[in-house]
Amino acid sequence: MKHLASLFTVVCALTVSATPEIENFSAEQIWGENILKVSFTLTEKAILTVDILTNGVSIGSTNYSTMRDPLESGNEFPANKIVAAGEHVWLWRPTMEWPAHKLESGYFQVEVKTWSFDNPPDYMIIDYNVKSNAYFYARAEDIPGGIKTADPDDADAVAALSSDPYRTTKVILRKIPAAGVKWRMGSPDDEPYRVANEIPHYVTLTNDYYVSIYPITWTQSKNFFGSADDPSPRPKYNMKYTTLRGSYNTAGYCWPDDGYAVTSGSYLGKLRSTTGLRFDLLTEAEWEYACRAGTEGRWNHDGTTPDAVAWTGYSKGSNGHNHTVGLKQPNRWGLYDMHGLVQEWVLDQYGPYITNSVITEAVVAPVGVTTNITKRVLRGGPKAHRPNSSASYSNSPKYSTRSAYRANDTGSNSEDGNSNGYGARIGCPAKLPDWMR
Repeated sequence: MKHLASLFTVVCALTVSATPEIENFSAEQIWGENILKVSFTLTEKAILTVDILTNGVSIGSTNYSTMRDPLESGNEFPANKIVAAGEHVWLWRPTMEWPAHKLESGYFQVEVKTWSFDNPPDYMIIDYNVKSNAYFYARAEDIPGGIKTADPDDADAVAALSSDPYRTTKVILRKIPAAGVKWRMGSPDDEPYRVANEIPHYVTLTNDYYVSIYPITWTQSKNFFGSADDPSPRPKYNMKYTTLRGSYNTAGYCWPDDGYAVTSGSYLGKLRSTTGLRFDLLTEAEWEYACRAGTEGRWNHDGTTPDAVAWTGYSKGSNGHNHTVGLKQPNRWGLYDMHGLVQEWVLDQYGPYITNSVITEAVVAPVGVTTNITKRVLRGGPKAHRPNSSASYSNSPKYSTRSAYRANDTGSNSEDGNSNGYGARIGCPAKLPDWMR
């Protein structure tokens, strides 16, 4: 490899709150060993991300994955996670990963960013089975291994996704920039196929939040609970609201009266215990805002038909929701299968929207009605979900591909032989808990 001139900079991210700082930053190339060395002192515990560029262009995270901090115990990548305060040394040997690359001119530029716990990066990855600090990435392209997809008509490529960790043992979550944004929920009177329960009204959410880019899969459930009827990267469709959060007949665990409390034996209770994060279903407003990703029309993409983003009874090769997650195109925020595939439980009890008497004034962080304890809202997906059922084949996209479409069922119902099978997508606050700080 050609001798490298090296320029190193540290860039601190702008955040809404005080950001920990990097001091005593220095960078050098150890010429005899052809190693790039970055040294600095972190003033307080923080999330750090790193990128390496040449001539202003990122070389991609896979090309510097062997970077290590010899002052740390273990053998992990030293950034994209919560890093302790104090002195740090990062070493990277370019020839290990870039032996065929030449730099005719220009520099290596190392960009290190600090992020506060109240404003973490856009992507977070957690392991279903490990309580850890989680991993954070500023961009989708920085995620190790990448977000994989496949041509739905290529059976071998689709089958290969069964080993994708982000569909099996880990979860990718995307931060939704929601705090303080005023937007219109529901559908206008002239939207085709709208129904009366979608009355349009303005909403403002108060906080950013993370949401999983895929619905929960069978394999993720298997790795978490130890068993599954269908260990595959297809969406798990026989989930009960009560299994997810706990019985709403148990005192102290009913949304919204008891807030985000869940029973310890529920799916979400176990997930919280394992990861240390307050995972839950989204509220109905959070779900629709995430689905729309800034759009205002019938569906969350710019095409003339919904087939690009949704599996429905009218899709080529459709067989209900029986497809691997993430084969269709995502919305603008990188969320897959918000339309079609499987209906998803949200937190809210079903009932009329609570709107403001002044039509242009936004309702702040709505939590839904409190008078219909057994009925819970379902969003997205077709109306029927059993694989290979005639109802799933014939389901019309006019319902399942509209961002405002609402359904509901009793929270103890799931796959009961009557095509009533439901899935879920998890989320958590984009503000890290105290134990991580």
